[in-house]
Amino acid sequence: MKISYSIISFLLRGERRLKILRYLYDLEEPKIPKKIADDTKFSLSNVSNSLSELLNEGLIKCVNPEDKLFRFYVITNKGKNALKELNNNKF
Repeated sequence: MKISYSIISFLLRGERRLKILRYLYDLEEPKIPKKIADDTKFSLSNVSNSLSELLNEGLIKCVNPEDKLFRFYVITNKGKNALKELNNNKF
């Protein structure tokens, strides 16, 4: 699957988005925003904003969207492919 350059540009324009996406890729297991914030050293507010942006682009998904608290996020195949494209092309 070829990723569009608009997705590549979206990731390259946002250091936090890219770092959070890589974090989820490396773990390959669902994580809550608080744990992501603690591990990446970003504020919870910044993580929440970045997760929302990544979710809107389809690069991650929430595995329990019906819950109001403790929502868990994982990387999607689209997100994995975007990271592979970034790594292969050395932008």
